[in-house]
Amino acid sequence: MKYYLIVFFSLLINHSFFSQSIVIQSGGTNWSESLSSSTITQAGADYTNNITSSSNQSLINVNGSLLTYQVSVRRQDIVWDSRLQLFIRKTGDGTGGLLATITPSGVSSYQQITTTNSNFFSGSLALLGNRVGVPIQYEIRGVSVLIPVKTYSTTIIYTVTGL
Repeated sequence: MKYYLIVFFSLLINHSFFSQSIVIQSGGTNWSESLSSSTITQAGADYTNNITSSSNQSLINVNGSLLTYQVSVRRQDIVWDSRLQLFIRKTGDGTGGLLATITPSGVSSYQQITTTNSNFFSGSLALLGNRVGVPIQYEIRGVSVLIPVKTYSTTIIYTVTGL
């Protein structure tokens, strides 16, 4: 028995008075995992581990000028089981221009990605107008033998807005 979990990356750009953009790099490939029934070691046992991507599965670049920004995240399900939970976290700050900020700084806690926008991180772009290479990690929780065997997929949508 194998499950296939595929996460697609997408982006949505909102413009305010000044121009801003966001670029998501995912290494040219979508993240996918294949789970084998051999990961269950005894009768009645379930999958015990969460499925975690690499710590820099995606890299986010935010570009603009003299603006503060907010990056939000949501998912748009293609084929998804409601018992599967998708989480995201920032594993670093990337680099920013002179006086640029990012909040939260450093490694953030995992937050669940739902089908409605939720704030992910924010900051200011200051003088040189960019935040480059913010590393992103994903985690899937809730994998169970009770979930039907099939390929599940969802699209992650990032939105950047000026504050």
